[in-house]
Amino acid sequence: MPNEVLVEGGARLRAVRKERGYTQERLAELTKLSTRHIAGIEKGEANPSFEVLYTITSVLGVSFDAIFNPADEQMEREIQEITGLYRACPEQGRQMVLAAIRAMVNKMMDTSGEN
Repeated sequence: MPNEVLVEGGARLRAVRKERGYTQERLAELTKLSTRHIAGIEKGEANPSFEVLYTITSVLGVSFDAIFNPADEQMEREIQEITGLYRACPEQGRQMVLAAIRAMVNKMMDTSGEN
């Protein structure tokens, strides 16, 4: 019987793969793993090594935390969208995005105590 952690993690990986528009075959090509191995991981039947998980999460552009310690689904989608947008920027753009986010968060934190 599959381990609950493996089943839940596999289901989250499958959901992210589908959100990215990848088939198991395409993910297998990108990760240089077999389609059978990808399917086993997604079903919670395979216990992947750290190296395999690292490879899959890197290709999918998702963090370990998003798979094994997820926020609620809406927040997770928002985090993943922000991450994708950030990664799509050139270096100078990433620095601008980061500076803007820091400024906005600092402003929100300053004004949240004024209520």
